[in-house]
Amino acid sequence: MKRYFMVCPRISRPLILLAVACVLSVAAHVHATAQTSLLSVSGEIVNGSPDSGSVVGLAVTLHMQGETTYDNKVTITDNDGRFIFNDIVYDPTLVYGVSVRYQDTLYGAEVSLANGAPPPVTIEVYDAVYEQDVIRVGSASLLFADADRVTQTVSALEIVKVVNDSDFTFVPGSGGPMSLLRFGLPPGAEGLQVDTRLLGADIVQVDRGFAVIGSVPPGEHDIMFTYAFPYDGAETTFTKNFPFGADSLRILSPNEVLTLASEEIGAPEPVTIGERPYQLIETSGIERGRRIEVQLSGLPRTTLADRVQSAVTNARYEYLAPALLAIFLTALIPFAVIRHRANMSG
Repeated sequence: MKRYFMVCPRISRPLILLAVACVLSVAAHVHATAQTSLLSVSGEIVNGSPDSGSVVGLAVTLHMQGETTYDNKVTITDNDGRFIFNDIVYDPTLVYGVSVRYQDTLYGAEVSLANGAPPPVTIEVYDAVYEQDVIRVGSASLLFADADRVTQTVSALEIVKVVNDSDFTFVPGSGGPMSLLRFGLPPGAEGLQVDTRLLGADIVQVDRGFAVIGSVPPGEHDIMFTYAFPYDGAETTFTKNFPFGADSLRILSPNEVLTLASEEIGAPEPVTIGERPYQLIETSGIERGRRIEVQLSGLPRTTLADRVQSAVTNARYEYLAPALLAIFLTALIPFAVIRHRANMSG
């Protein structure tokens, strides 16, 4: 009778331990993924206005924004204004946020899923008003940062703190540009750049400036904008309108850029910011609709070499020769006059 023996390959103990470790690692990863891959985002919509309208049946959107991708989910608030999004797969490359539109205004909040499901999100909305009386400027700052001798332009930066002290959201009406949140610019201003955190706001050009088309909820909201405006000669007058007034106004400029002066709001005082000397004019209590003038002097004058450089830099090739010829002929005029006078006297 034959006997058969099963021969098994001999496996070393370290190899067995490594295999067990790999199995446990995969199991832990699967378990962790099962725990964190499906998350929920919940919260409620609350109306902060007195005698407020209903927040039942509002469409709430969960935004999932990547560098090149975008997706969203939509749900509806229940009878208590609550909402929930289920079965969310967390992606660390995405930014998450929740928004709701109420009475023509967009409200929202960012949410973080990095540590699992976030705490309930509360978004406060407000009833809309269309009168600009609820809007004022808490503070306004104006910096004349630089004066370009070649282009004959002054670079300016403004920071305006728009304040809504009411329990309602200001919504621009349909009454044309005068019903918008407007900001004036000097004549010939160019290179405008505007930065604001007002949700859903757009910027449009209006007569003598620009307007922010966006709702202003209660609270303080900074609007920052930069631009450049032209000047002619060593002095110019800068005019600023304040349709919403201003609780306080600051006007600054580095000493080496230009010299500030204003008969209306007082003489500048010296200040040092970051070891750099500045001039500062401060005032407060500016009424709505007031206009203020500031004199800018000591502006750099352009030279013949600057005009040649500007022509070479900006003129198109086919117009370059005529432009240089015109500058050259203009420069020859004083010499021609002097020579003519010398011949007459001879």
